[in-house]
Amino acid sequence: MKNVIEYFITIFIISSGLLQSQTYNHLSLNDFEISNPAYIGIKDYSHISLSSKQSFDLQNKSSNNTSLYGSYFFENLNFFIGYSLNSFSFSDLGTSQYNASLSYVYKLNLNDESLIYPFISGNIYIPNKFSNLIFESPEPLYMLNSFQDKSYIDLNAGLMFKSTYYLMSFSLNNLLKAKLTEEDATNSLRLNRTLDLNLGYQNNIIRNTLGFAFLASYFYRPSSYNEFNFSEIRFDQVFLLASGLEIGGFQEFYSNSFSKKIKSIGFNAKINLNQFEIGVNYKNSKSKEISNTENYLGINLRFKFNLTKIENYLNKW
Repeated sequence: MKNVIEYFITIFIISSGLLQSQTYNHLSLNDFEISNPAYIGIKDYSHISLSSKQSFDLQNKSSNNTSLYGSYFFENLNFFIGYSLNSFSFSDLGTSQYNASLSYVYKLNLNDESLIYPFISGNIYIPNKFSNLIFESPEPLYMLNSFQDKSYIDLNAGLMFKSTYYLMSFSLNNLLKAKLTEEDATNSLRLNRTLDLNLGYQNNIIRNTLGFAFLASYFYRPSSYNEFNFSEIRFDQVFLLASGLEIGGFQEFYSNSFSKKIKSIGFNAKINLNQFEIGVNYKNSKSKEISNTENYLGINLRFKFNLTKIENYLNKW
């Protein structure tokens, strides 16, 4: 019976997070573009990228999160069209989610060193589905059927400001507060709006040799169930070499209804090979909460094209 209760709690937490739509495992700064399209403007080029993350955790559960995403830069018109296709599957619990998004990002020059990238994106979601999820116990069989499988569409909007040294960004998500239940449902359920905030700083530590970038992030994630939220604080640090090698780390902290403690730490490395990028990532859980015991291994692949200028590997943006 204890295992049954733990599974129900786990499923409730995962489902609540997935229903809020913008739940991604960021293992590197590249991944921020998936949830905040303004990050397309980090560098002014077109690209296609593939990110895949496999989890293994303390409860012997496994999951996979795969994203195909990219953008095309219309340089003469100063805008980008971005796209992403994402899948999240939690195999041991029989639940999955699929979504796709299309975004418009405008490049606005304030002066020679400062730019703003406002965006709007449309997103379609096919929420989690529970397939043959049956638990056996001394009592009769239990089957979970608490969540609907209704697809929905919503909008996100925000912007990013970047200069030689500083970066600021926000994304306001679920603007339409899409309805998750059918019209005739007794207790209607809607998405709550969520918010991403980022502040960054970069500089050269050793001229023409070594650069450093720091990013602080706050993710406000209220659940569709008002008594809960899944908010987090995160800090990223990246060292950049003129050769194109990047080595970084990050720390995630709970700032939610369940805990204020450290959630996880992670490490990432990436090599730039002209038009290609290859990255590897690792995240280690520091939490004993049933809602988060995953350790992740990930890989990122990126192909860049329509490069407008020689890339400076010492600058993250």
